[in-house]
Amino acid sequence: MTPKVALLLVTLLLVLGPWLLWRVRAVRRMAPLAVLQIMAGVLLGPTLFGRLAPEAHAALFSPWVLNALNGLSNLGVALYVFCSGLHLDTAGLRDSARRLGPMAAGSMGLPLLLGLGAGFCIAALWPDAMGPRSDIVGFATAIAICVAVTALPVLAAILQEMGLITGRLGQTALALAALNDMALWLAIAALLALAQGSAAHSLAVSAMALAWMGGMALVVRPLLARLAARAPGEDMVLTLALGVAFASAAVAEAIDLGLIIGAFGAGVAMPAAWRATLLARVESLTAAVLLPFFFVSTGLRAFIEPGSGAFLGMLALVTAATVLGKVAGTAIPARAGGESWRNALALGALMQTKGLMEVVVLAVLLDAGLIAPSIFSALVAMAVLCTLVTAPLVRLALARRRTKAISSVSC
Repeated sequence: MTPKVALLLVTLLLVLGPWLLWRVRAVRRMAPLAVLQIMAGVLLGPTLFGRLAPEAHAALFSPWVLNALNGLSNLGVALYVFCSGLHLDTAGLRDSARRLGPMAAGSMGLPLLLGLGAGFCIAALWPDAMGPRSDIVGFATAIAICVAVTALPVLAAILQEMGLITGRLGQTALALAALNDMALWLAIAALLALAQGSAAHSLAVSAMALAWMGGMALVVRPLLARLAARAPGEDMVLTLALGVAFASAAVAEAIDLGLIIGAFGAGVAMPAAWRATLLARVESLTAAVLLPFFFVSTGLRAFIEPGSGAFLGMLALVTAATVLGKVAGTAIPARAGGESWRNALALGALMQTKGLMEVVVLAVLLDAGLIAPSIFSALVAMAVLCTLVTAPLVRLALARRRTKAISSVSC
């Protein structure tokens, strides 16, 4: 088998396989497409395919194929986080922050605290889980960030599938997830800047990161706004926007901040008038064709051992911290703000959605040397589990609410 044939076969498996499975109604009700894509990437890696057929695995994933996958993976994830930045309406976020402040603080604060606790426990029980460039505080902070993630695009897909996206519950969940997303990327940028080895290097990276952020906010964004006022054609908008995205990603990568942070910042900087056009032109192609390369590249780095005590222990700790932190951290402030317990618990269940955003964050932290492959694998499994239980938990809460309402009418 030639390397090009192998690459095309991998592409075929990743693009068509999960989508065909997702077309089955029972599967679609249980799992978003992104979860099936993540699972396909993991199963094609050493977790299953590499274990059952090591020779075929080695033939399919030759060094040439791995290099090609790595390049396409970086391109796909850069465009994905660029689209995530496009989804963030910064003006709307300011209004949401005022309106949903307590819920937003709770949905981030409690998971961060529980994640810190889980991180310190894991570091004490399984020191090998810490990355080569991480101390115990940096490692615990990385775990806390992973626990606090809410995947905005996957959440939107779940709400769409459940018919909740246009209602008050769905809109509140999306606003909370957007606030979480913004806080998440700021936290990751700060952690990466502080985890660059020596204090002098960390200070230099922090200074360059601030300069990059200032340039994007004070130079690039106003310049793009002026261009948008001239109403350029769609092709010109696409070319300019992607040029800014790749330039920003390259600068962020060059200063050790990471291409993902750079691409996300470019998405946030785009004029509001361009966003719908860019999402229509970029998002579907990225999700359908380029992101699967990221899934398989990630899956090749994950080695899930269901029979390992260390794996199960780490999985239990991070899953418990995520579910308890997100559900309680969102539901309690929501209830205090006047929501019914049913709505409050449904919001909490929605906020523990992980999906692809979690895997992107994990890849960033693994590449930065802040976490080791063992905890990386446990966190990937946690992302899949938490996303799988989201829709059933929401249906349970809302079904109980509807049942109670029907009983009241009957009486």
